[in-house]
Order: sequence, then structure tokens, then C-alpha cells
Amino acid sequence: MKIALFTDTYLPQTNGVVAYLCDIMGALSKEHEVVLFAPGEGKFLHERVSKNFSIYWIPSSPFPFYESYRVASMDYRHVSALLSKEKPDIVHAHAPINLGLQGMIAGKRRGVPVVATYHTHYPDYVPHLLNGKLPSIFGKVGNLTAKKFVKHTFGMADIVTAPTRELVSELRSYGMKNVVPLQNGICLQKLKCTATEAAQFRKTHSIPKGRRIVVYLGRISFEKRLDKLLEAYGMIEDDGKMLVVAGGGPYLEKIRAISSSLGIKNIVFTGYVKRPAIAYAIADVFASASDSETFGLTFVEAMHMGLPVIGVRKFGAKEVITDMKDGFLVEPGDTKALAQAILRLLGDKRLCSALAREGRKTARRFSIENSMKETIKIYEKLLKSR
Repeated sequence: MKIALFTDTYLPQTNGVVAYLCDIMGALSKEHEVVLFAPGEGKFLHERVSKNFSIYWIPSSPFPFYESYRVASMDYRHVSALLSKEKPDIVHAHAPINLGLQGMIAGKRRGVPVVATYHTHYPDYVPHLLNGKLPSIFGKVGNLTAKKFVKHTFGMADIVTAPTRELVSELRSYGMKNVVPLQNGICLQKLKCTATEAAQFRKTHSIPKGRRIVVYLGRISFEKRLDKLLEAYGMIEDDGKMLVVAGGGPYLEKIRAISSSLGIKNIVFTGYVKRPAIAYAIADVFASASDSETFGLTFVEAMHMGLPVIGVRKFGAKEVITDMKDGFLVEPGDTKALAQAILRLLGDKRLCSALAREGRKTARRFSIENSMKETIKIYEKLLKSR
């Protein structure tokens, strides 16, 4: 099978969509031919990565309101001609906005089955694109516009997939009938860390032994609600604990300022971490206050690495974590409950061990192999119907 994938976000940008794409393309290209269309930083380029995997880098420009995000040029004729040349069996657009939309239109016009995956909750992200500085009235208007965009854009696809049941229900509430669940996955085998690597990480970032460590790992951006995590940690901070914030992004300096204003002293900002496993390896608990996770990649990673996790009862976190079985769930924005959950886990090693054991089992359900099998089933169903 030949699969043409379209994405509006890709390397060197790092986020959950990019991480998933890298893993799923690696799995798919073992048995199928994969052609990726992605925003590039320079001129148009066709790159052969391996026998079954190649990339068309489409010229793009920086998006002014969101650091490291790029917008591909509107060159539909070129994209359409390339698709005709490649003759794929399936077109699959991931979080389509611009380039993904061009790929979907080109596929539909050629009679190629089109799949679109809803990775990003657009109604939540509209206010975030300006770092949360939009007046509330514009946020409400943007929310309505985003829903219309989603219905129109994703409605062109033969099949729309979403990683959680909650998102499937929401998309169906927009009037879309062609929506099915398809959970994301990750390559669990890549999550490895030696004792030497963990010790070096501690040394590099001056993280003393003997502390109980809470870790957040991910993009430092407005929608991740790190301000709420800092507020919660500030309620329980003492010299026996430390919060490690691992990652980079456009909101980093703002988060540093919030940390200072709250008087938090036992905190470390590591910046971007190339190998997430090392950050998990030095921690006792993983916590995130983000209420916009459509999948929850980092929860699965942390579970696989043996950490009890705390997330918000919404979207991806709610469907990855089973409350009191493999982690804790708190209500969105409830900093007091988040603080209590962190405090309870840091003070109860037996509970942590029990949650961690179940978490490892949960993580295996979200392997990239399982995700790939379900993806292929959708492709084959579409091809059979044609």
C-alpha cells in the first residue's frame, strides 16, 4: 500500500503530533510505502529517507503568533501535481490547516480515499495563538469560527479519526457522521535510560539526591496551563521536594516570571530535553495541569517509565488515566486538588508503586504497533469500499 501523509507541523518543531508522526511513519514504512508532505524551512526539496519513506518539504514561513510553527505556502497546483506523480492508495491528513487541506482537496479530486485525524482541539487553541491575549469576546467568536472550520475541513474526508471517545462525540455534535475513534500510540522501546545518564542529568541541572521529584515534561506554551501546576506546587513546596520543568517553548520566560512571583525556590527549568526518558528516570511523580491534551503522550511515556501520573479530567488525560488505578485525575483548574494529589503521592511510596505497576500495563495498550494495526484496518476498509 502507498500512503501519502500530510501535516502542517513537523521537525524541527517538537510536539505531540510530530512525535506520533515520527513513530507511526517508522512503523508503517516497514511494510508499506510512505510519502510525507511537510512544511520545510528552505526551498522545495524531495528527500529519500529510506527505501519506503520519502519527504516532500514544501516551502513555508514562520507563523508570527506561535514560536517554531511554520505555515506552508499555498501552492496547490504543485502539491496536486506531486500527488498525481506519486499515485498513492490513501491520503491521510494529520491536523490539517493549510498544507493538509491542499492534500485533502487534491486527493478528493483524484478519487483517492481521504482520512483526516483530529489531533488539535481547535476551539480551545484559537485564544492561545495570541498567547491568551485575545479579549474574551474575540475568543467566543473564534470558538464558533473554529467549529465551522472543523466541520467544513474535516467533513471533506471519507473518514475522520480522533484519539478519544470524548472528541469523537464532540465532532459528531458538530453534525459530522464519518467520525471514528483511533487512539494514538508511541514507540515504547525508545524509552530507555541508564543509571549513568540519570546521574549526569542530575549533575547538569543541579538536582540533589534525596529530594522527592515532581516532573512536568512537554512544550512550555500557554495551553499547557503550567501556571496552574506552579500554583499547586507552591501550596506544598518545602526543601524535601523539587519541581522539574523539562521542555522549551514560547511561554518559558512567562512561566519563570510566575515561578518567581509565587516565591518558588525548589524548581529547575531544564530547557528542551532530547531524550524524555532521562527526565522521567529521575522523578517520583509526573504531573500536568493541561486541559487541552487530545491524546496525552507524556502520560503514557511516564507510565511506561514507572511513574504514577496526575492529569486533568478532560480529553486525552481522562482516557489514558483510570483514576486511583494507574494515576490520579483532578478537575480542570482545581489547583487545590492538584496540590493534594501531588502531596499524597509524594508521601505514600506504597501507593506510588501500586499505581506504577498498573501504569506500565496501561502504557502497553498505547504502543505504536497497536495504533498502526488500527490505522491499517481503516485504510483497508476504505479501499475495500471503493
